[in-house]
Amino acid sequence: MDELDYYRRHSQVTDPGSKRHLITGLQADVAAAVKTIGGVLIHRDHTPRFGFTLPDERRDEANTRYVEAILTYLGTLDERRPEDRFAGTCRDFTVLLCAMLREAGIPARARAGFAGYFIDGFFDDHWVVEVWNDDRGWHLVDPQVASAPAGTYTDADVDPLDVPRDAFLVGGQAWQECRTGSRDPDSIGTSAVGLTGIWEVQGNVIRDLAALNRVETLPWDEWGLIPVHYDRLDPADIELIDSIAVVSATGGPSQHAADAYGSDPRLPAPARLTDRSRLER
Repeated sequence: MDELDYYRRHSQVTDPGSKRHLITGLQADVAAAVKTIGGVLIHRDHTPRFGFTLPDERRDEANTRYVEAILTYLGTLDERRPEDRFAGTCRDFTVLLCAMLREAGIPARARAGFAGYFIDGFFDDHWVVEVWNDDRGWHLVDPQVASAPAGTYTDADVDPLDVPRDAFLVGGQAWQECRTGSRDPDSIGTSAVGLTGIWEVQGNVIRDLAALNRVETLPWDEWGLIPVHYDRLDPADIELIDSIAVVSATGGPSQHAADAYGSDPRLPAPARLTDRSRLER
């Protein structure tokens, strides 16, 4: 299959299923899609920025795996009060934008990595969308940041519709920089839970490889090598992650991503994370 056609097609996660009518016929424009998303989604950890505190019982909304289930929750894509929006994470902004763009025939793919524009001097666990443009190729879009008023999430001088490559590190690039010593592992991780280091990076190398194979997991999903602490990895396992980090850092091509994903049984996400029969209702 052609590389771009591959990323125009829905994954199990982005397929809108019975709610396709909600995203069919929308303007095939990234900025317009992001604006629509901003009217229906909110990050569960940042609701005070929008004037309210999310009740604890609603935090589980972010465990919603499939776009069809998110759309079922929403009912429509009409803009609503912040407290009435779906409370997710960066990953949910990402998969909904991927779904909207793919439905419009625009190649799009989720990327798991680390953003350097939230906390000065720190790269924080984050997901964005990589969008294809015929004039410039793949470029990064941060739908969470782009969907909110300027300054809501960051004061950094970063265009969320065109994120520089040195401002967002995909999992493989972050791994390579930590392994070569060009980046301090303590300057990268997940600030929300106070975790830093190459073990934090390790998980996003594998999640990003999965995303390149159109398997968009939840950001805290663990399988295979992900929960094995870096200090306990066999040398051969480190070499394996080194090899898939190359694919992640270069973004494929898709056949290389598929070959890498199938190169070891511990790399593909298990059926419990990908079985659409488990679709939430």
